[in-house]
Amino acid sequence: MPAHDSVDRALAYADRWLAYRRWRLRIPGVQAAVRVGGELLLDTAHGVADASTGEPLTTGHRFRIASHSKSLAALAALRLVDDGRLRLDDAAAVHAPSLRGTDAGALLVRELLSHGGGAVRDGDDVSFWHLLADFPDPERLRAIATSGVERVPASTEFKYSNIGFGLLGLVIEGVTDTGYAAALDRLVLQPLGLAGMRADLVDGDPGSLVTGHSGLHSSAERAVLDSPNAGALAAATGAIATAGELTDALRAVTEADDRLLSAGARRRMRQRQWTTTGRDGGTAGYGLGLMLGSVDEREWVGHGGAWTGQATRTLVDAERDIVVSVLTNAIDAPAEELAVGVARILGAAQRPQPDPITAGLERSRSFEGTFSSFWARVDVVEIGGRLLGIAPTAADPLQAVDVLEPIGDDRVRITAATGMGAGHEIATAERDAAGRVVRWRGAWHLDRVEQPAG
Repeated sequence: MPAHDSVDRALAYADRWLAYRRWRLRIPGVQAAVRVGGELLLDTAHGVADASTGEPLTTGHRFRIASHSKSLAALAALRLVDDGRLRLDDAAAVHAPSLRGTDAGALLVRELLSHGGGAVRDGDDVSFWHLLADFPDPERLRAIATSGVERVPASTEFKYSNIGFGLLGLVIEGVTDTGYAAALDRLVLQPLGLAGMRADLVDGDPGSLVTGHSGLHSSAERAVLDSPNAGALAAATGAIATAGELTDALRAVTEADDRLLSAGARRRMRQRQWTTTGRDGGTAGYGLGLMLGSVDEREWVGHGGAWTGQATRTLVDAERDIVVSVLTNAIDAPAEELAVGVARILGAAQRPQPDPITAGLERSRSFEGTFSSFWARVDVVEIGGRLLGIAPTAADPLQAVDVLEPIGDDRVRITAATGMGAGHEIATAERDAAGRVVRWRGAWHLDRVEQPAG
């Protein structure tokens, strides 16, 4: 890892970038956390917890982290595997007798954990996802199992299934002889010291739950959405956490963290079981309760979640012991895009450039600020020893970034990211009495602006 100062400065900019992206995309609230080497280096919140009341969002507000629940259920299952109480090749019916005689009962624990069981995604009636019915209770889940869950033969292709993880919840209940929420608490949350996390919404939960909001894809206004109990699908989608708590929980799959699982169990969770196609059309994968992907040619694992009015994403660099979580309270918020952006900004700090551009960090940093015109907005920031011109209006902060070479105290040479920019040209900074750059002239015509309210 680079020096703390470099990482801290990158994360300070990531915080500013998140605040601006939230404002620009009109997301009610964004909460984010970054944990490096087990240390929580960023814990931030911007916007509102409830757009109808204007309640400010804080780092203490909890979100429905939805399908992150699958990673938590996988941690519980692998803990039982480590303890010798469960085998990945056990059939579900071995531990959930109510599934005997059904195709669901024949599914292996490994198949349930990897979405390889070919099971129906949500059952034949998904009205509960539209807040028109309750989520399936245990009786309804067993009825779905009895009617037959197979849609494709097991172990033939990746088929995402909330029902499959509901069945895994029944298996964990059978092994532990207790309810799923109590089992998750005992196997995962208590050992990690995460007293504030929950397997699902229960009576008596603190009133710090964020409000979910509908998207702007079919309406000009956001509607406030209810947040029901996930019932028998708690292992698939019910969990509640803050971003800070979630980074601590999913750190448990990294190479360095032996608080919960053996090294072998952690590796098995991260091992690719299926190659899949991501929502962006790129190649992705799935392990045991973990999504697999890459950022800047490095493998990251983790999970995402979509709840009624909330979208969330966590990325884990298991080798470097880095966890990034971004939680939002709008169903159309690009949580994955935001998490990848933070990961890329952090990655830029980990690649210092030992060339003339890096000379004189203090001088480089004296050019920093946010500047705009009616044509563009540019963040000038030093990251990883380079002075960069970043367009925060772009979804990817580092996709097309200008590198700026200071020439004396008041000018920079622009190394443009594309041939369409002002490459090889000079921009001149004008400073106020305190030495802050207040405007750019020459190849740029930009004036200093303040960050929008978070």
